[in-house]
Amino acid sequence: MGEMQHKSLPERTADVICDMLYRENYRIGAKLPGELKLAGMLEVSRNTVRQAIRILEEKGVLEVERGSGTFVSSKLGMSEDPLGLSMIMDKGRLIRDLMEVRLLIEPRIAALAAERRTQKELEQLKDICGRLEKAWSQGENYYELDMEFHTFLAGCSKNLVVRSLLPAVCQTIILQESVIRARMGKQTILAHRRIYEAVARGSGSEAYDAMMIHLVQNQERLQKQLPGSSSG
Repeated sequence: MGEMQHKSLPERTADVICDMLYRENYRIGAKLPGELKLAGMLEVSRNTVRQAIRILEEKGVLEVERGSGTFVSSKLGMSEDPLGLSMIMDKGRLIRDLMEVRLLIEPRIAALAAERRTQKELEQLKDICGRLEKAWSQGENYYELDMEFHTFLAGCSKNLVVRSLLPAVCQTIILQESVIRARMGKQTILAHRRIYEAVARGSGSEAYDAMMIHLVQNQERLQKQLPGSSSG
């Protein structure tokens, strides 16, 4: 309670906006209500909202496009590198270790998402899955959609702490693209569809298994393609 008291009104407002994004599971690129509407919703002045948005923009949570509005950033707050991953020079080792972390947490995240998602969230997840498949089939860049799929799925878990673990997930995807520069295989694309279908059925155990299989397949693929890996 004491820490909240020491925060300024714009800082507290920024926290409330963040909470709203998490509770309502705003997806990457989603547009926030206008400043005037937010001010009314949060019962603060428009200037306070403007300052709060500026705080979240600096943290990489929001992006402001002049004349268009305020949107959820694709960085999702990763600009601060909370895990200090950018300081690790051995990127091959980092990718391997991040994948181990993902194996520990993501299957359970998928299970929670299957048990707690709403119908609206399911429709949104289906849309992301479809756009990912389309981008892959047309040879377009799909890495941001891959991150969006895993990030949105995590939001469906309704666990606020999970949001703090997302940099590990997204950083793996980013590093895979920059270090390996190899396209996903067809089985990886199909794996996202299987995860979605398990979530759609509301089966936590099936979603857990589908995510585990997806990550293990990714891990095996990485072992073959990472610099310095031996196939033996």
